[in-house]
Amino acid sequence: MVDMTAITVGMPVFGMDDRPAGVVEAVDDEVLIVGTHRIPLAAVERVEAGAIHLRIATSALSARSNHRTATASVDSATANEQLTVPIAEERLTVGTRTVDLGEVEIRKRVVEETIMQPVTVRREVVEVVHRDAEGREIGAQEVLPPGATQRHS
Repeated sequence: MVDMTAITVGMPVFGMDDRPAGVVEAVDDEVLIVGTHRIPLAAVERVEAGAIHLRIATSALSARSNHRTATASVDSATANEQLTVPIAEERLTVGTRTVDLGEVEIRKRVVEETIMQPVTVRREVVEVVHRDAEGREIGAQEVLPPGATQRHS
C-alpha cells in the first residue's frame, strides 16, 4: 500500500516506462491532477525519492484525449488486477522535398606564364638553279623565307 500522505503538490510523476508525465498540480482523496490528466490514486505504484511512479505508461496517459476513459481503464485495472493499456498508432509518411542549401558559383580564369624552355627550331632553305637549254648552270641563288636574313659561308 502506498503512503498517500507522502504525495505533495510539485512532485514529479513518472509512468511505468520511467518517462515523465508531469508534476502534481493538485491532490484530493481520489485523484492526482497532473497537467490535463486526472490520475486515480489507485494507479500509483510507489512514492520514492521525492517522485511518484505509476502503474501505467506515460504514453497511455498521452494517448487518451478523453481523461475520463483513461481514469476508467485504470480503475477497472486495479479492481480486476488487470491493466488495460491503450494502443497508440504512428504512421510514417515518406517523401521528398526541395530544400535550398545555398548556391555554387563556378569561375574560369586564364593564367599566362612566361617560361624559358629550350626549343628546337627548324628552317628550310630553297636553292634555285637556272640552266640554259644545253644544261649549263646560269646562276645559283638562295631564296629565303620572308623575314629571314641571308647567311654568308
